[in-house]
Amino acid sequence: MIDLSLDDSIQWVKGVGPYKAKLLERFSVKTVRDFLYLPPRRYLDRSEIKQIKDIKVGEEVTIEGDVVLKSRRKSRKNILIIDIVVYDGTGMITGRYFNQDWVYKQFKKGQHIFFSGKVDYFRGFQIINPDYEFLSKEEKKLIHTGRIIPLYTLTKGLGQRFMRKTINYILNNVLDKVDDPIPSNLIKKHNLITLKEALQNLHFPLSKELITKAKRRFAFDELFYFQLFLSLRKKEKRKKKGFSFTVESNLEKRFLSALRFNLTNSQKRVLNEIKKDMKSPIPMNRLLQGDVGSGKTVVALASMLIAVDNGYYSVLMAPTEILAYQHFFVIREFLSSLPVPVWLLVGGMGSREKEEILRDIHKKSGIIIGTHALLEKDVKIPNLGMVVIDEQHRFGVEQRAKILQKGSKPDTLVMTATPIPRTLALSVYGDLELSTIDEMPPGRVIPRSRWVKKDDKRKDIYDWVHREVIEKEVKAYIVLPLIEESEKIDLYSIEKEADLLIKNFFPDLKVGVLHGRMTRAEKERIMDSFRGREFNILITTTVIEVGIDIPHANIMVVENADRFGLAGLHQLRGRIGRAGGKAYFIMIARDDNITENSKSRLSALETTTDGFKLSEVDLRLRGPGEFFGTRQHGFPDFRFFNPIKDRNLIGRVRNAVNEVLINEYEDKFKERLKTIQKASEFIDIG
Repeated sequence: MIDLSLDDSIQWVKGVGPYKAKLLERFSVKTVRDFLYLPPRRYLDRSEIKQIKDIKVGEEVTIEGDVVLKSRRKSRKNILIIDIVVYDGTGMITGRYFNQDWVYKQFKKGQHIFFSGKVDYFRGFQIINPDYEFLSKEEKKLIHTGRIIPLYTLTKGLGQRFMRKTINYILNNVLDKVDDPIPSNLIKKHNLITLKEALQNLHFPLSKELITKAKRRFAFDELFYFQLFLSLRKKEKRKKKGFSFTVESNLEKRFLSALRFNLTNSQKRVLNEIKKDMKSPIPMNRLLQGDVGSGKTVVALASMLIAVDNGYYSVLMAPTEILAYQHFFVIREFLSSLPVPVWLLVGGMGSREKEEILRDIHKKSGIIIGTHALLEKDVKIPNLGMVVIDEQHRFGVEQRAKILQKGSKPDTLVMTATPIPRTLALSVYGDLELSTIDEMPPGRVIPRSRWVKKDDKRKDIYDWVHREVIEKEVKAYIVLPLIEESEKIDLYSIEKEADLLIKNFFPDLKVGVLHGRMTRAEKERIMDSFRGREFNILITTTVIEVGIDIPHANIMVVENADRFGLAGLHQLRGRIGRAGGKAYFIMIARDDNITENSKSRLSALETTTDGFKLSEVDLRLRGPGEFFGTRQHGFPDFRFFNPIKDRNLIGRVRNAVNEVLINEYEDKFKERLKTIQKASEFIDIG
């Protein structure tokens, strides 16, 4: 017998071998340790098998019996019905499947089987679409019945029996070699079970209560290691020296006094937090979050002016050209009375225009606004003191790192309009200081939101838009989703749909069309025309989602709204109602052919305007992986920690991490921290 270690290749485990080891790699299982930490997707409670004679309608049950009959037939409505009849010695029950022909081939008469599901009754007991698992007499002697058993995610070539036998072998051979790095006093203090207990009960739990305790221990560990990593990173950053700015800035004062409005108390508080960072020689690394329209840009601009007043350059990096242009227009207007140069650098510029700007930049410190074009090698930014990254989640790891490399430890402010609750933000972005604008400017109009669920109401909506535009001289957006991945099909579908809308509903109005495939000059011309008097209506894609500011646009209609994410729809809604007056946000999506998640999103938008509450709904619907963009941005792969379900752990984990740091025994965790560091390089930038 091979003496297994935790870091051995999984192929050396009895019964695995090279072929199945390759299949297990699909689940990120390469070593014995990886398999040990592979969570089952769910459990089947075979410790309480119900006899058919004792079951009741509406109960969730597990039945053990033999397949005595299988049949396949078509209903009057041409629906394929598969019936699998199981007998357990006390009675019979039917497992019924609809339009799943492949299921028929899975069953054979005489097979020993477990059925699980909700009991129904139609000419006898039945379970619709039951979960099932086959069992041989040999297996009954092993680890597959008479207890709560794990069910793992599978791929072709791997079965549940193989997975359970393999993990059972691993537990029997290496569990004693597992060290628990969490000190016993912390385990006791935070009411945790030991790591060995957690691993044993993750795979072969003795009770449902112990499944919960095992998952809680792993959720605690995941968040603990991540938080410890962030805290150590933050500690390391504090050793670095950056710029110490003089925050009493004449430019900032002149800018704020020239505004036509006063800052909210929330904006003032956040600006003071930023100033405190800028005064310190430790490079600022701060996350600024706030709802759509809360005034983040004004706060960011005030802080950029402080850097400029100190003789340094400030950079604002936007994810799209449209947003970069919008920032450029707004900031240039804000600073029209101040001697501060503002430059724009985007990818669509001609080489001559770009060279002229790059020469001009070196003459006097000012503000540079741009997209990924700022990252090109020939873009040299002298004395870079402040970097503002807007909608930071839209940038990749390398892009965010490159812009910071253009300066000598500049202060960094990253902004997001997808806010999350403060406690959660502190856990997710633990090495950033956090500022939250949680107050909307006075007079900000909250658009009325309505979900139109029926196709026959579509004409009524557009007739109403037509009247509002003519009678009240307001402007309206009509937003179309991107339908296909192919650029050509996208472009064709957008322009075709726009033509139909104009022809059918607005033949007498001035209508512009805007999409991401247009040239820079075309986009600029259309936005200027919509901002002025040339267009009443703008038919567009989500290029206008973030940052576009057309004051008199008070109506937005979103076609096929179910194809948009919750955060995206909330961002779109934030584009209207910026100059007072009633504003209307209308989402068109048939309710008879969309998912339950889509219905939940649209219903939430109808009833809620608070971005923080909507982000919680979004987090619950999408799960933490998609919400935080883990696939794109190197966020740790949390298998157990769920920010919604495990929120009560956040405070406990922070306390545990602080205790570790105070007592200086973080070295106990250094091996585990190395793996987190590889997966979390994005944290350097936020």
